[in-house]
Amino acid sequence: MPYFDNDGIKIYYEIEGEGPPVVMIHGFSENLEDNWKEKNWVETLKNNYQLILLDCRGHGKSDKPHGDSYYGQKMMDDIIKLMEHLSIEKANFFGYSMGANITFRLLLTKPEIIISAILGGFVLTLSEKEISKDIEGTKRIIEAFKAESIDQVKKPMARAFRMIAESGDNDLLALAAVQAGWLKDWTETMTSPAQMRESLKKIKVPVMTVVGSTEIFSGDKTLMAQLVPDACHFQIQGKDHLSATSDPKFHMVVKAFLDFVNNQ
Repeated sequence: MPYFDNDGIKIYYEIEGEGPPVVMIHGFSENLEDNWKEKNWVETLKNNYQLILLDCRGHGKSDKPHGDSYYGQKMMDDIIKLMEHLSIEKANFFGYSMGANITFRLLLTKPEIIISAILGGFVLTLSEKEISKDIEGTKRIIEAFKAESIDQVKKPMARAFRMIAESGDNDLLALAAVQAGWLKDWTETMTSPAQMRESLKKIKVPVMTVVGSTEIFSGDKTLMAQLVPDACHFQIQGKDHLSATSDPKFHMVVKAFLDFVNNQ
């Protein structure tokens, strides 16, 4: 099984298909098997693209350290190091949920390695009130994953996160550390909404956002596409954060976007 080592942490990855490279980054408490194989993404794309699939640290077959210092920026570094390991200079990026957040950060900090970016299950929040709400929600999720039993988790959203994580083969303390690492990194590097708007207006690579019409996360579903030049946005009608990923319409728009970008 292919692994690469990033500063002592082993990251599991797989490669499927041939063609222009697409780095695929799964959602929180998921893995490459759940997010991409079981939902038919590999079958949809592998005949035209080289798919680089990885289990993010803290997930799947990759190492799962319990300290929050192992996460945050280091999750972006894993992607960069994997591309270097495979001698890939630029790739298309497709992230869902947590994977979309990782892709978003790379768009802002390492645009030179990105051919195009697809952000699935991603809602941009640039209001101070919503950002504060997100921070509090993340803190509750961390507490929920550290609780001895789900019975101790009373907040509905945190309880839902815990329930989903428990349904898979997950290390709850590692997932708590993932969230804590993100929160620490986010609060340390967060720019003002005005600065973020200006940064997004400078993005030069093709970007597409895709969400279900009943997406649970708050924020403006279309804001990313409004701010990034030549970006586009699709909504999958009647689908939410969990059900959108397996919808054939999602597969269709992603393939059409990749074909358009890579065949110009």
